[in-house]
Amino acid sequence: MTKKTPTTVKEWKKVCVNLNSALQLAIDNEIKLDEKLGKLEGQLEKIEEQLTMSVGVIKYLEMKLERTNPV
Repeated sequence: MTKKTPTTVKEWKKVCVNLNSALQLAIDNEIKLDEKLGKLEGQLEKIEEQLTMSVGVIKYLEMKLERTNPV
């Protein structure tokens, strides 16, 4: 299937409208992805904070265990 190059203003306008629609869709998708990325980054920060606190609790408990277990 060979496509011919548009030759009239009407045909070129249709091509431009199609390209503009595709570009707008890509821009909209990028905006949505940026929003999702921002949410994921926020969740990652919370997870890192929880992990840091968990490590602190584990170290504290290990220290308590070492003090209560005379060898």
